[in-house]
Amino acid sequence: MTDLVLRGSPPGTIGACSDNGWITSQLFLKWLEQFAHHAILSVNERVILLLDGHASQKTLEAVNFARSHGIIMISFPPHSTHRMQPLDRTFFGLFKSQFNKECDKWMTRHVGRRISPFEQAELFSLAYLAVANISKAQSGFLCTGLWPYDPDVYRDEEFAPSLITDEPLSGTVTVSRLKLFYHET
Repeated sequence: MTDLVLRGSPPGTIGACSDNGWITSQLFLKWLEQFAHHAILSVNERVILLLDGHASQKTLEAVNFARSHGIIMISFPPHSTHRMQPLDRTFFGLFKSQFNKECDKWMTRHVGRRISPFEQAELFSLAYLAVANISKAQSGFLCTGLWPYDPDVYRDEEFAPSLITDEPLSGTVTVSRLKLFYHET
């Protein structure tokens, strides 16, 4: 890992690498520490962190860190993030389109050159700043029924794929028809 790949990235960005390019429990814990640093939280003023349920997020170290820093981690049911994750619904598609536009502009200005890892953070930053805003965040929570809570956004059968790979968790809470899985903290 070299800081050169972070050149031009948004302020507060951290970078890390894994051997295979996928997130690990150690990298998630590093990200969780960064989240706690910026989220302004305490054990008395807790925050909810919505997660996709990847195995890297389900470690004793992560749960203990979250518990001691006032973070309530809630995982979406398996195979549901494409519908329930606010960023999937309102941000990632627009971001991908804007990132491609920024890459096209860069390649037009640098004819014959390839975008290297050293330009990617700046291109990411330009795309991110162009599309990220509070309105998209609010819209994401609204259309997923997470806030304000709307149990009628989903039908029970839409959660059927999650039952195939469901795994035991710390607990469950049933709110109307929607079953929320959580890691006790």
